[in-house]
Amino acid sequence: MLTTGLYSCSDEEANHLHQEDVKAENADLKGRPATPSDEGYFYALSFYDTDISLGNFIDLINPETGEGVTVSEVIVYGDMRARGYIVNKLENNEFLYFLDINRTTDVLTTYEKITEKVLIFNNLIEFPEYLETDKFDFIEYSPEYTTYGSDWRFFGWGKYKKVGGCDEAGFQTWHRKYYFLGISFKNLDGCYNPAVPCGVDPN
Repeated sequence: MLTTGLYSCSDEEANHLHQEDVKAENADLKGRPATPSDEGYFYALSFYDTDISLGNFIDLINPETGEGVTVSEVIVYGDMRARGYIVNKLENNEFLYFLDINRTTDVLTTYEKITEKVLIFNNLIEFPEYLETDKFDFIEYSPEYTTYGSDWRFFGWGKYKKVGGCDEAGFQTWHRKYYFLGISFKNLDGCYNPAVPCGVDPN
């Protein structure tokens, strides 16, 4: 007698299995650096309005999700080290972000393609993370400074976390980090939101 067994799983279990498959699949992916025919390169060329070349690159992959990015250096004509960084999605090389670091004026300019937002951070010299990483050498220091977790992002704000207890007025202080390719700012302007009533989660 031949007995055939059927196995079924819940939607939650199936989703978990799918996520594991995606993580395993992405773990084997290798990104490719930006090229002069890529969208990110044309954005950098327009930003600098002068001759540029491409330098080293690195893949950053979140082991918890399997997601990743490829970061490529942009070297402006006449400079000895990279000044810009093109960030592409690992899976399909989609252009995600561009970052420019003016290490003379200590100003960081970021561009996020999906929102088309340009942000300028002009007080970098005040932050130890900036100096500890040789003024944001992302290729050299991102792997060392990246600590993955539930609130980690390749770029942008992480989740709010509680800082201390409720004060006498009934408010709770929260804190969040801003990430630049694995390197986080703990005290960036706007990180703290002291006007959150106790018991309210700003996330």
